[in-house]
Amino acid sequence: MDCIVAHNHLINNVIFSLIDADGKSKLPEAVWRNVKRVRSAAFDTIRDLAKPGRTFVLTNTLLDNDPEDAEWFQDVVQLARDRNAFFLPVRLTLSPEELARRVVSPGRAEQFKEVDPVAAMKKANQSQVLRPRCHGVLEVDITTMTAEDVAGRIVKRLHQGLARLM
Repeated sequence: MDCIVAHNHLINNVIFSLIDADGKSKLPEAVWRNVKRVRSAAFDTIRDLAKPGRTFVLTNTLLDNDPEDAEWFQDVVQLARDRNAFFLPVRLTLSPEELARRVVSPGRAEQFKEVDPVAAMKKANQSQVLRPRCHGVLEVDITTMTAEDVAGRIVKRLHQGLARLM
């Protein structure tokens, strides 16, 4: 599939790389204000400058109990509307134990991702992944799935959704 992946760390790492984020320490609120400014510039670019019809895949970890995460999701919904684009929200879940296992995977620290398995497990036990309140959400429990299998399932659903528009 021809698309541009705008992974959340593509945006976050503009700021994270300037402050030596270690993936374990709590980040100051000012960091998230600056990340939000970078995200706003990225979304403006997608909306105003990207080729019409270009497909974007946006990723993030969003939690049900975080108003800023709900705002991020609504910004993505609005971005899709502004581009008159097909929108496929995907909710990926996995067991807290599997999250703790994956969070220490090689390469995560270099990408400024969370690498503390205890903190990841605590967050997973205290919060739920954002449950979008809209039609057509693809929900996938990825606990026992490979990244390739997950991507295949998402691409299949995306093709089904795009075919309905034709």
